[in-house]
Parts: sequence; structure tokens; C-alpha cells
Amino acid sequence: MADSTASSVFDRFDIKHVTYKTVGETPIEASILIPKALVKSPTGKPTPVAIRWHGGFLVTGHRLLADWYPKFILDLCLERNAIAITVDYRLMPEAKGAEILEDVKDFYAWLATPGSLARQLPDGIEADLDNLLVTGESAGGYIAFMSATLGLPAIKAVVMHYPMLDLRADHYTKAYEKHIFDPPVPQIPAQVLSKHIAGLTGHEVVASDLPVARIPLAMSMVQQGRTADFLGKERSLYPLEMLEDGTISKLPPLWILHGKQDTAVPAEGTYRFLDLLREKVPSAKVHATFENGEHGFDNHAPVTEEAATLDTAWN
Repeated sequence: MADSTASSVFDRFDIKHVTYKTVGETPIEASILIPKALVKSPTGKPTPVAIRWHGGFLVTGHRLLADWYPKFILDLCLERNAIAITVDYRLMPEAKGAEILEDVKDFYAWLATPGSLARQLPDGIEADLDNLLVTGESAGGYIAFMSATLGLPAIKAVVMHYPMLDLRADHYTKAYEKHIFDPPVPQIPAQVLSKHIAGLTGHEVVASDLPVARIPLAMSMVQQGRTADFLGKERSLYPLEMLEDGTISKLPPLWILHGKQDTAVPAEGTYRFLDLLREKVPSAKVHATFENGEHGFDNHAPVTEEAATLDTAWN
């Protein structure tokens, strides 16, 4: 993992790795980022904790892929002397959506187990596990929202960057020529996905992808409209269907950021989500920021328009 953690974006953190569960013989890991300034001078009071879920269409990605870690979230952790925990999870198509969400629940169970995190922290640093910020980008934004639906009182706010929310949309369920990213990636032959699927035995466990060698697989899945096929049929896996079914009644405050020109995760899905959320859960506190930009527009630059912060009153 030297090629990820050596990146300058992590230079101001001490990083520790932990296995929060094992599937078969495969460890599912998280990394704990502790500001070096906090290690040098502990504050003597409980330290804020920010949980982060990485993107990658639920097919690729890694918790410490520097280019995919929004800079302003890392800057926020440094500013607030907050501990960041960035988490891997099982990936499709080897895993189904229900197994991914099982990992999500198991991570929060690990975090809530007395001593699990404390054993990883330097002397003098205590984590505030009663007030969690949860963030995620793209597929990680989907997981961040699903985290918000778990009813965990410790989750006090959720930030979703260009989240995959409308997973029944044509973009994810129909095969047609899709120009994803700018400049667009080539149209990936359907055989890339079908050959990969044909080679699976049903026992494989993939929980990270570094370097991101599975991007062609992820692109093929989206271009062929197969995302929902591998996610699963259960309505409880789909945010809009959960809202339609009335299974969500209470949520922590949400902040959604999305680029208006996003070709990987079209912003239309977020607009539809917001309309339905406001109809079905009128008590929900949500702030939405739509800016000019492609997928990942905020990775290396601050959010400039409608600059909400985590101190916003969420109205």
C-alpha cells in the first residue's frame, strides 16, 4: 500500500490499518488516520471521528486511493483534530448488495465494540464515538446514505459526494453508448464483464482494488446496464424504493454535493432523490449543493458555490 499512503495528501496523518472482519480467509480492512498534530499535542477531550466510504461503482476502489479522497474532508479533519476512518468493503460482482451492506453493518458493530478503536489509538487520545460524521463519494455516497438509514444514534451528519442513489435509472439498467468522464473512457466490450463473470466460482472475495485495475470491469457494468443485476432485487437496497415504501422515517442531517455535468453518476438521480425525500420524509434536514463540474469535481479543490459547512443549520 506504499503507493497510496505515501501520497502527500496523507503526510500530515499517522495511519494505522485494522481488520474489522474476515470473510473466509480474506481480511476486510479499514485505515485510521490520526492527525500528527493531535498525536504530538492531545487535546485532553474526546476527539471527533469521520467515517469515510470510498467510491468505485461498487466494483473497484480502495480506502487509501489518494486521488479519490476529497481534499476538503481531509482538511476538515486536520482543522478539527478529527480522526478519519476510511473503510473497504466487498465489491461486486463477486459480492451482492446485501453482502456489501452486511460489511457496512459489521463495521459499525466493530466500531461500537468497546476497545476496538481505542486499542489502535496513541495514549492520551480518546475517540468521540457518540458523534460520528459519515462521508462517501459516488458508490461510497450510496453507502453513506445507507449508513444513515441504520438508525444509529451516533451518526450525527452525513455528507454524500455525487452519490449513486437512483440505481433503477436507465443509466444503471439499460445498455447504450454512454460517454462517461471527460474526456470519455472508450466503450468497453461487453465481453470484459461476461468473461469475468464466467470465470467466477462463487467463492471469490474481493474487498479492494489497488491500483484500480478493475475500472474497465466497472465501466463495462455501467455501459451494459448491469449494475442493478449484481446489486440485487431487494427493494431495501435501493434508496428511492425505500423512500417510496415508507421504510425511512428518520434521518440524520444530510449534505449532498453533485456536479451538474456529472457523466458517471448523473445529477438527475440526486434531483429525483431530493424530490422524493422531501415528499416522503418532510422532517429530513438536507442541504444540496450543485456546482459546475464533472464526477469528482471536489477531489482537489474546495467547494465554492453555496458554501455549506458542517456548522450549517441544515435548513
